[in-house]
Amino acid sequence: MSSQKPASQTSSQRAAAAVIYIIAIVLLAVPVIEWVANAAPFYADPYDLALGLFNLPGRLFALVGFTLMFYQFILGVRIPALERVFSRATNLKRHQTLGKVGFILIVLHGIAILSYDWVLAGQFLFDLYRVLGMIALALLIIGVIPAWYFKKLKLPRKVWKTLHLSAYVVFPLGFFHARNLGTELATSWMVEGLFTILFVVFCLIVLFRLYTLAVRK
Repeated sequence: MSSQKPASQTSSQRAAAAVIYIIAIVLLAVPVIEWVANAAPFYADPYDLALGLFNLPGRLFALVGFTLMFYQFILGVRIPALERVFSRATNLKRHQTLGKVGFILIVLHGIAILSYDWVLAGQFLFDLYRVLGMIALALLIIGVIPAWYFKKLKLPRKVWKTLHLSAYVVFPLGFFHARNLGTELATSWMVEGLFTILFVVFCLIVLFRLYTLAVRK
């Protein structure tokens, strides 16, 4: 008996994959387009060097990084519907790649915004939502770096898994940080709505996974 999948199933998988790619591109394009709309007037007639070098790039890093971190979360939680379209190995590889890119962008965001605050005010600014962002960045580093160097660090799997799970707290902290400080979220109902939807989906998936773990026990 042939092990090949029926042509109709392959066709449906391709169609589903195309839809997923389009959705992913649109979700990423919405905040980027809003950022371009906000940044273009400044770059057309620059009047603040610090704004152009630190603040605006930092905001773009955050928008793209946050979205990519959502993607890597989705790819890492083994959603059955997604694994019917892409193999587990493919999803895991993309999870790792998007996680690395998203991590780098979030770190660059933190560096850029802290640099802007220092240039603008001569000091680092500490309010509630900036502190939330710093905590999120620290937890992200704790969760991601051990995953990158898992073999070299020779960490017990239980320790690595515990550190990696700390990254689950990063997304909600990052959302509330962005929700209260993000310029694009404050000026665009589309970006605010999009990020709120991503946050709600994240919470629903986490709650579902917690439920399934409780049922298994």
